[in-house]
Amino acid sequence: MKRIIGLTVACMAISLSGSAHAAFTAAVDLDPEAGTTPGSLNPNFSYGGDTTSASESGQSFAVGLPEHDSLFGGDGVAAPDTYVMSYTPGTDADNFFPAAGSLLGSTTGFGTETASGQVGGGSGTYNVYITAPESLNVNAAGSRVTVTGDGAPVITPMVNFNSGGTGADLDSGPAFVGGVNNAWLLVGTVDLTAGNTYTVSVEANVNSFVSQRLAGVMWELAVPEPTSLLLFCLGGCALAVTRRRVD
Repeated sequence: MKRIIGLTVACMAISLSGSAHAAFTAAVDLDPEAGTTPGSLNPNFSYGGDTTSASESGQSFAVGLPEHDSLFGGDGVAAPDTYVMSYTPGTDADNFFPAAGSLLGSTTGFGTETASGQVGGGSGTYNVYITAPESLNVNAAGSRVTVTGDGAPVITPMVNFNSGGTGADLDSGPAFVGGVNNAWLLVGTVDLTAGNTYTVSVEANVNSFVSQRLAGVMWELAVPEPTSLLLFCLGGCALAVTRRRVD
C-alpha cells in the first residue's frame, strides 16, 4: 500500500509538471479577406442591443488567433454598438497553446499579461482578454467591456481602441505594437464553472462610424478548481497504479 501511495503522489507531480498549456481564443470574423461586409462570423459571436450589423476591417496579430478579420462600428441607434462573444468551458475546446510565462500583451491595472500555463476547459478562475487591430481613428470615447462569471460581472468602463490608447506600449516584436492593439488586453479575472456559458460584451460609449473595434477574445485558465485538479491528477495516475499492482 505504501508503494502505491508513493507512486500516486509521484505521478501527480509528473502530471502537474508535464501538462500542456492551453487557452480558448475566438476571432469575431473568420473571413481572412477584408471587405465591407463580414464574411463568416464566429458561431460564438453575436450582436447585442439593437446592433444587427457592423463593418469588416483588418487583422490583429495577437498570438494565438487564427487568420481572420475584425469588426468596427455598427448600426446601433437606441442602444450602443455592441459585440458579444461567448465561451462554455468544457464544450469550447482549447485551441491556443502558449508556454507558461510567455508574453501575451501589455501591462495594465489588472496585472502583467503573460500565459498562466494551465489547461483550460475545467472549472476555475480564468483570465479574460480582448484584442483589436492597430487603429488611430476609433472614437476617443472608448468602449465599456463587461465580463461575466459566477460572481458579479467585471466591468471596464473605458477601453480606448486606438493604438497606444489603453495599457502600456510594450513593443516586443511585430505581434505587440502598443496598447490593446495587436496584443491581448486583460479585461477581467472571473470564476467559471465547466458546462456553463459566459460572455464578454463590448459596448461603444458613443455610436459613430468607427465607434469601436474588436478582433477576438481569449479565455485562459489561471487557477484550476481544487477538485478538478485532483481528479485530473488521479485520472492521469490510474494506469500507473494498476501497472504497479500487477508487477
